[in-house]
Amino acid sequence: MKKNRIYIAVLVLTLTLLVASCSSSGNNKGENEAINPSDPIILGSFIDTEGGILGNMVLLALEEKGYTITDKVQFGTPDVHRNALLEGELDIGIDYTGNGQYYSEGFDEEVWRDPKEGYESIKSYDEENNKLIWLEPANANNTEMLAVTREFAEDNNLKTLEDFADYVNDGGEVTFITSQLFAEKNMGLLGMEEGYGFKLEPDQLIMLSHGNTAETISALANGTDGVNVALVYGTDGSLADLDLVVLEDPLSIPPVFEPSVVVRSEVIEKYPEIEDIIEDVFKTLDLETLQIMNKKVIVDGLSPKDVAKEHLTEEGFLD
Repeated sequence: MKKNRIYIAVLVLTLTLLVASCSSSGNNKGENEAINPSDPIILGSFIDTEGGILGNMVLLALEEKGYTITDKVQFGTPDVHRNALLEGELDIGIDYTGNGQYYSEGFDEEVWRDPKEGYESIKSYDEENNKLIWLEPANANNTEMLAVTREFAEDNNLKTLEDFADYVNDGGEVTFITSQLFAEKNMGLLGMEEGYGFKLEPDQLIMLSHGNTAETISALANGTDGVNVALVYGTDGSLADLDLVVLEDPLSIPPVFEPSVVVRSEVIEKYPEIEDIIEDVFKTLDLETLQIMNKKVIVDGLSPKDVAKEHLTEEGFLD
């Protein structure tokens, strides 16, 4: 009888351990088991607000899937960030396709005006020369654009720069506040005037020696000195806060700057599934979404990480 009790106890213990083992092996790694606990992926981004938002989106999405990440979000300025990727100090970074013109050589400047060509050019160049992989960018062009108040746009039927050209050529009043550099370059105002067939006279321009769009946006919102058109960047958070709209640029006169995640090739080779994870997240972004997300940080005072978490939760990436 005693031997039978010992046998039964051993059998119960064995079955318990077996069930526990099976349960453990069947767990989703993204929920209960780190994929790379001894091999953390180092993630960085630009130091600005948008860099903080985009970097934290990638951070949270990868952590949700079980990846161990070393957080260096808002790592530094674009040049510091780029060098860190090249030197292997970062495994993943956030950059903009238009910056490819500064990282590469041998491409015509027109390439950077086309979203697809610009992306494919820096993607192929960096993969071949620097072992860096550019993932599919978000559909949000954070480049130099012209903005007006929503009321002004609606009153004058302005949606695109083609509409703006018609307005100017019909004698519409314009006071445009801009940087001197933008006003004098072919991939800026000069290119817009040539491409869309209009011309602004010197007395229609207020030119600043710098490119601080906080000043141009403030002047537009307040109508300072009659300003009704301003130079902005496409995803400026203040645009959403002040109900300003950007005029679409079908010809892409300034280069296209769409945000993309850049990954060292050896990391992609080791963890190929992160490509789909990140690209699915970036597919949820567009110009107005990034404007609103930036506004929540710079106007409403939320942290970039909180804004990123809110967006990912709404889109179903986080519980």
